[in-house]
Amino acid sequence: MAEKTKEDRNLNITLKNEERQEEELIVSFPHILRKMKKFFLPWLLVSIIVGGAVSGISIFFSTTSSTPVKALVSFSYSGIEKGKNPDGTDFDEYALINPQVIDDALIACNMDRALLETVRQDIVIDCKLPTDAIDRITAYKSIFDSGNQQIAAAEKLLAETWYPTQFEITFRYKEAGLSRTDAVRLINEILDQYRLFFYGKYGYNNPLGNALTSVDYTEYDYSAAVDIFSTNLNSLKRYVNNLANDDKTHFRSSKTGYTFSDLREAINAVQSIDLSLIDSYLRVNNIAKNKERLQAYYEYRIEAENRSLTTYEENLATIKDLIDKYEKDQIIIFTDGTINTESKVASEEYDRLINRQITAQNNVSESKQLIAYYNDRLTALRRSSADGSAKVERVEKDLENIDTKVKTLIKVVEDTATDYYENVSLANAYNILVPANSDAKTSIRNGLSNVLFPLIGLELLLLMGYIGTAFSQAVYEDYRKRQTAREAASGAAAAAQPEQEPATEAEPEDKKKK
Repeated sequence: MAEKTKEDRNLNITLKNEERQEEELIVSFPHILRKMKKFFLPWLLVSIIVGGAVSGISIFFSTTSSTPVKALVSFSYSGIEKGKNPDGTDFDEYALINPQVIDDALIACNMDRALLETVRQDIVIDCKLPTDAIDRITAYKSIFDSGNQQIAAAEKLLAETWYPTQFEITFRYKEAGLSRTDAVRLINEILDQYRLFFYGKYGYNNPLGNALTSVDYTEYDYSAAVDIFSTNLNSLKRYVNNLANDDKTHFRSSKTGYTFSDLREAINAVQSIDLSLIDSYLRVNNIAKNKERLQAYYEYRIEAENRSLTTYEENLATIKDLIDKYEKDQIIIFTDGTINTESKVASEEYDRLINRQITAQNNVSESKQLIAYYNDRLTALRRSSADGSAKVERVEKDLENIDTKVKTLIKVVEDTATDYYENVSLANAYNILVPANSDAKTSIRNGLSNVLFPLIGLELLLLMGYIGTAFSQAVYEDYRKRQTAREAASGAAAAAQPEQEPATEAEPEDKKKK
């Protein structure tokens, strides 16, 4: 056997067979490296071909028309972590694809509105588990698996609740007969239309604005028209007051230039100046389209308000009784081990009762004011009516001006509130994290990202196979060389043995002759 050089590094391997208990086989590292060099090009070609084929298949399925279009949205506002909408109602992720939103999106995309139900049924919404929920569940499971406090951990695990804040929208558009480009355009339009729907429902109250402008004051008597305007302005002022109480930033709209305090003063000015002037003019001159009908109207209003006042007073009394009997949460502080200091703090429920008391008290006060106002109007109507077409014409002109001012105020409040909700209160409430995309580069990138980890695993398997093949071939060849050498040595020994045997056998004959 050739003498080892300094560069050679040998590997001792023990092989077991039936003939010998154990046999030592020496494999040199240079031999393994030569085998690796021999198989390097085939391995490289196979790796490139397999990697390219897998990537190509993934990209093909990412861009084919049968692949669903996907997008990702998130919600971030106070209450979503408890599964609530901004107004406190239960959150429903399928509001993202309510019929109104899809219909508006189809109109915006110039598509057939008959596709509404087909599109709605082909969209699936999957929720993403929040990271903090995963951490809590994992922590409880670790405690449970460790064997310590298993019952408590199991109870915590079962009681654990979580609410998603991110949602993946998947559109299987094949049934709708749309191209991938049209499907991407439609799903992105749906997400944009939902933004308008969301801020319209939880930002400025669109139903409030529609209710305030839906009544035609010209269909009523002059005094009744004044009452309608007064009611609308009171509703608008309550809405602005709620916004002002919620605003902690002294918000001033960049669209309208108004703060909520400015809007409140503007509403008060219209009520106390413009509307009061018309009301006083009507009472002094006793102007009416139909005196008897208007008297019956005010008598009914007084009766209805008295019933409402009774209800408000009973509600207020009940709330006061609950507050008086309510036991606040207690905190016991241990100072030096002998003296305990006890204090009471109000809970959230107690705070809600206080807010309900304030609302009930406002209802009582407002109802009493309306009753007094209606009584005054009724007293004025019982006097003789004033004649004069000029006075009637003036009242109608003033009412027309007040109608214009009220509609302008409603529009300004709507724009200011929308600006506030979109940029302050609900600035990041709804976000499109990943819009749907049909761009070729994006599709290829998505296809490669989807296949990245499986491809790395497959290439690692090929690498292990390459190294294993080179190593086994080197071991096998070294083993065969040594086996051949051993067989040759055994053959030479066997061939030499018969030539010596006759000499040993002839020795007794020589001895006999002697």
